[in-house]
Amino acid sequence: MVNFVLHGLGFFVITTTLIQVQALDCSSNERCVCHKLNGKLWANCKHLHLATAPSFSSEVIGINLADNILSSFPTKLPVNILYLNVSKNNLVNVTEDSLASYSSLRNLSISENLLHTIELGSFKNSSNLVHLDISGNQELTLEVLANISSDLRKSTSIRVLNFEKLQCTYGVSFIVKKYHMADLKHTSLEELNLASNRINSLELGVLTELPKSLKYLNLANNVLSFGFYLLEFGTLFNVISINASFQSSFHQIRLKDFFTRCKDTQAVCANLSENEHGEMTAKKRLSLPLLTQFNVTVFLPPNLKTLYFHDNLYKMTLQNFVLKSVKAPVLSKVYFQNNIIYELNGPITGIERVVYADFSNNFCSYISPRFFQDFENLSYLDLSHNALGENLENDVEGEIFQNLFVLKFLNLTRNRIVRLPKKIFWNLKQLENLNLSFNSLNKFTVPVSHMDRLSYLDLSYNQISSMSRETRDILDAISQKNLLSVNLKGNELRCDCENLDFVKWILNSRNINFRHFDDYVCAFSNSSGIPFSDIENLLQLLEKQCSSYTLIIVITTSLTIAVLTITVSRILYRYRWKLRYMYYVARENYKINVHRPDALSNDPYHFDAFVSYADEDRTFVIGLVKHLEKEFNLRLCIHNRDFIPGTGIAENITNAIHNSRKTFCIMTSHFLDSYWCMFELNMARMEAIYSRNGENVLFLVALEKGIMKKLPLSFMDLIESKSYIEFPEGEDEDEITAFRSKLGDTIRRSV
Repeated sequence: MVNFVLHGLGFFVITTTLIQVQALDCSSNERCVCHKLNGKLWANCKHLHLATAPSFSSEVIGINLADNILSSFPTKLPVNILYLNVSKNNLVNVTEDSLASYSSLRNLSISENLLHTIELGSFKNSSNLVHLDISGNQELTLEVLANISSDLRKSTSIRVLNFEKLQCTYGVSFIVKKYHMADLKHTSLEELNLASNRINSLELGVLTELPKSLKYLNLANNVLSFGFYLLEFGTLFNVISINASFQSSFHQIRLKDFFTRCKDTQAVCANLSENEHGEMTAKKRLSLPLLTQFNVTVFLPPNLKTLYFHDNLYKMTLQNFVLKSVKAPVLSKVYFQNNIIYELNGPITGIERVVYADFSNNFCSYISPRFFQDFENLSYLDLSHNALGENLENDVEGEIFQNLFVLKFLNLTRNRIVRLPKKIFWNLKQLENLNLSFNSLNKFTVPVSHMDRLSYLDLSYNQISSMSRETRDILDAISQKNLLSVNLKGNELRCDCENLDFVKWILNSRNINFRHFDDYVCAFSNSSGIPFSDIENLLQLLEKQCSSYTLIIVITTSLTIAVLTITVSRILYRYRWKLRYMYYVARENYKINVHRPDALSNDPYHFDAFVSYADEDRTFVIGLVKHLEKEFNLRLCIHNRDFIPGTGIAENITNAIHNSRKTFCIMTSHFLDSYWCMFELNMARMEAIYSRNGENVLFLVALEKGIMKKLPLSFMDLIESKSYIEFPEGEDEDEITAFRSKLGDTIRRSV
């Protein structure tokens, strides 16, 4: 049975809250307990296995006969009785005479009996009746509404009618007709409970016939389908709460309900005309597109504050809904939990005053960035027990929650969250409670420094092993402004030297209250653990372990740096000439391509040969160069004449070698002692290897006898390949002429 907010369901509930109770004798049955409360006499004969009602003093105004075995309605009670409870008995009928003597009666409960009928006229003299509860009589059926509403049509006192579970659980569905409650429109009814009656629909016009005084309407635990009656909810001007939960719910089979005779089934089917059946089918068929239209308008009671729409089996996606009423909406609380709402697309307009929203446990996997755009006053939001992990992970710009400026409570527990982007909560400056428990977060790096009012952060039962220094500092800063509680229970907090600062932070934080601290476990690398409650042993163990570990790290780091330094130095030294050559060549190519593109031509070489020599041998070289240029018409490059002033020596050398077809070096002891001469020799060799595809463009001229034996070992390949010419020892003019001719022919063959 689904209960709703019904004021004064039983007067004996009220008596339990009163004090100054005085025990008295007021009944012929000594087991009845009598009390005088606030000057009024009350009798409690509950659960005494009474088959007939005892007699009572005329001063008794309230009698509780619940949970007995009465088979007929008691007719000899005090005539001035105000409160009567005969629920959970064996009453079968309420006749026209049952209540005739009790015209002062205000509160009557005959729920959970075996009632088959309530005759028309049973309540015709009950003009003072305020609360009537006939719930739980499954063989009455809702057809009894017609008799009761007719009897109460002139009552100005009635406030609460409880008609819950008047239909048997496993019968056919029911359609409430206008004649069932047409006479209630003249009453001052405030609460109407129609829960658990298998109501499928309401005839068009039923809601408009309800009294304007109605404040609470309960339609929970029925099988409501969508129909045109939904358009009439806007006419319930004073309704502040509607309960439409537990629709199409599965009912646990109870033998009592299973064998209850559903006498309404055949009667309803027999009385349902073909035209009515067609109208009902048409309503079902026409109402379905209401959820698939692009823009669905729902008319709400103008004073509706609370809407219960939870625990339903409707499968839906919340699309673009417009909630309207005849005045500015006042709806403040919506309960949509435990449904099957796969997506929250929206936007939903007309909910600007909503402060409380529960969308938990809905199998929801997607929230559109526009869904919450009009929830500008939302303070409490529950999205727990969904599947929003991937959706939130992809919200890198924080668009989903960006309009929730005044949100104070956010519950995202059990959403399969693996990681959260940096901006996901960037606009939640008023947040006080953030629940991310029972997810799969392995770290928490979401900025929360802007949440000055944060008082509770629940990260329990995730996979967090540590927190960064930045996050710890932010939480410390927040705790300085207000009391902050953090829950890390159920995480595998790591106990190692890298995590020592984090462990100390947890143990030494003064302003942060770590919830369930004694349940925290610090895990070691070998999968063993120690509880945080054993603080002293934990710190001693870690500090001892980390002191030796720190020394090992320092030594290992130093050795690693030393080895890397030596290795890099050896590599740089070995390839020093190659690196220098590549640098200067690249630099020259950049200058040509960018600054002097007109310098490009079909002939890539400016000189036939570059002559490398020491300044001490300049006289000999100049004479040799003049002869070769004159006799063989060659273009030779020598540094005294052809190097560009204002350009670095190394760059001039590299450019000369790179722009010459050949390079020949005048080998003397002065050459070997000159840094720049050896530089030219190495650059020429790099040119041959890396720019000329291994072509032999370097040869040596041995001007001194035995000079080739003094070359470094790295140039032995030049000696073995005989890439050198020896100058004749004597001063024989013929030999010198032959030497010059051979040298000129060698250079010219490469042209």
